[in-house]
Amino acid sequence: MTENPYNHQDSGGKIDSLLKKVAALEDMILMGSKVYVRERTTDVTTALLQGKLAVEKPEVLAGESFALEIEVANFGQVPATLDGIEEILPCCGMELVSAPEKCDLDGSYLDLHGRAMKPSTSERLQLQVRAFEKGIHVIAPRIVYSNGVGGPKTLSLKPITIDVKEVVLADRVSSGFKDLDILLLGGIPERYAVVMTSISCDETKLLINRFIEKGAKGGEITVLLTVEGSRWERLATEYPNFNLFVCNPQAESPAKPLPNVVKIRGVENLTDVSIPLISALRKFEAPDHKPRRICIEILSDILLQHRAVQTRKWLIGLVSELKSKGFTILAVVNPQMHGNEEVQAVLDLFDGEIRIYEEAEQKLMQIRRMYEQDYIEDEMPLRKEKLSTAGVVRRLRYQNY
Repeated sequence: MTENPYNHQDSGGKIDSLLKKVAALEDMILMGSKVYVRERTTDVTTALLQGKLAVEKPEVLAGESFALEIEVANFGQVPATLDGIEEILPCCGMELVSAPEKCDLDGSYLDLHGRAMKPSTSERLQLQVRAFEKGIHVIAPRIVYSNGVGGPKTLSLKPITIDVKEVVLADRVSSGFKDLDILLLGGIPERYAVVMTSISCDETKLLINRFIEKGAKGGEITVLLTVEGSRWERLATEYPNFNLFVCNPQAESPAKPLPNVVKIRGVENLTDVSIPLISALRKFEAPDHKPRRICIEILSDILLQHRAVQTRKWLIGLVSELKSKGFTILAVVNPQMHGNEEVQAVLDLFDGEIRIYEEAEQKLMQIRRMYEQDYIEDEMPLRKEKLSTAGVVRRLRYQNY
């Protein structure tokens, strides 16, 4: 057996090497999966910030939301203060869906309200962003901070690009509202029956306006069943291809009789609704290359009057007839006016559902289902200013989101 004496010189060398490595680690900070080394500086009384920008995916569909992350590290030996982030998003075509807590968005500036960063620490800011306009968008934010010396400073992050693609599938009927068409990948599938479940709000009426006007002004055969006739009189006068059925005995009649306006005594007798409607449908020529559309705005009135059994029976026959005539159907029901079982009994008859609801004092829309069709599942803000005019995307202020 050979004796291997302990070598004190080798041991001392190994310890010295280990201490050097530990000392080197003091100059390193872990950011994500990478290790960054602190730059040596003779001024140890200031903060030294470095940052990077990361995106969940470089390609997204218009209307889709995606994650954006900003990571900041303080390599200095004194605290730093993060004031905010300039140009957090491009000037147009994108909007912030959610931001970190205790942040406010003012235009393109994300106010961080002076977040403190201790030396040798890092912080991640996670955001959700939605793109609206197709094309290549560049995101190039700048961090505004203070390091204890002089005034505010800026740190420009390496820009990233997002390729936003807008998908428009064939055989789609435009809803008349671009944001909704984005979620539907071009519009409602042709000859589809879709129900819009919505709280009572101006936004829903404006969506109906968009749907009807898109068809009427586009030369399509367009039909509306409503209890409010007066607000549609101008459209019926200008566009003979727009057929208006007013199911309200108290509704005012047009100043002069119009062949495309039919006044019905009400919804108490569904036969009184069906006969003039089916009679008008049979007068239309066989479906041509142009889509046809109908909006049934009186579904809640009928459900209140006739309950689920009779309403289902009426809808089954009507929807079948409308589809055979080439119509794309949009019905509207307010679920807050009915029991859940009655609402579900009606929803079951439709191919798809668009939901309009309110959350945190904000109106939102979402495609709940669209049988055997592709669509974007993300919810999207529904804003009155975009519906009532051509609309420009406006930034919202997010606080404690």
